Amino acid sequence: MDEFREKVVIVTGAGNGIGKGIATMFAEQGARVIIATKYDHEGLAVENELTAAGFWAKYIQTDVSEEASVKNLVHQVAALTQRIDVLVNNAGITIFKSILEATLEDWNKVIDTDLKGVFLCSKYVAQYMVAQNIAGSFIHISSNHAYSTLPNTEMYAAAKGGINAMTRSMAISLGQYGIRVNSVSPGFTDTNHYQNWLAEKENPETLTAEIFALHALGKISTPQDIANMVCFLASDKSANITGSDFLVDGGLTARLYHSDKF
Repeated sequence: MDEFREKVVIVTGAGNGIGKGIATMFAEQGARVIIATKYDHEGLAVENELTAAGFWAKYIQTDVSEEASVKNLVHQVAALTQRIDVLVNNAGITIFKSILEATLEDWNKVIDTDLKGVFLCSKYVAQYMVAQNIAGSFIHISSNHAYSTLPNTEMYAAAKGGINAMTRSMAISLGQYGIRVNSVSPGFTDTNHYQNWLAEKENPETLTAEIFALHALGKISTPQDIANMVCFLASDKSANITGSDFLVDGGLTARLYHSDKF
């Protein structure tokens, strides 16, 4: 498929998990993919994997919580490709800790990456696109925690709720320049992070069955499920969609509560 041939797509946090899945799908559809992630060993591995498969990919070390790093990312991409068409703000971290124990440092870590990082990347990519008169698409990776959440997730839920609110405002601000802004909210997704979390539990098989039972479709998402929605929102097929969030969680958030009694 050549849906995005010659388009330039930046994917933050593309070194693993959902971000890698998104970067891979864009590459498979002909895009020139910028792997903007924090750790060299992950970023270079994804770059090598994609280029070995015959795709265009370039790793640029990026810490989305640092303004100078984000400005450097945009500068390097502009010099390398002379355009940016799509920004996927995927980079994020998770700290689940009781509000009775969480520290200001914990709060800052989550907000700086998950929320401030979206703001910084969007700001500097938007400045470049507007200056170059390039219409395009931003997709922010949020979470179903922006809708329904759990104990001890205050920091993460706040960041993701902030992303959804910022998506709406950003869509209004940038619409006049032909830039569409949407977000995608995954639930449980089968990534290395999820598998490592599962492996730490006493009864992973029992827990897996319980998790699957919470989903209307009886299964959790894959990175490809999230990538499908992201690529749709970046494509011309969604030309009149902006300011919206899309849950991709197998029906998990649709359920009011779960009971084995009825």
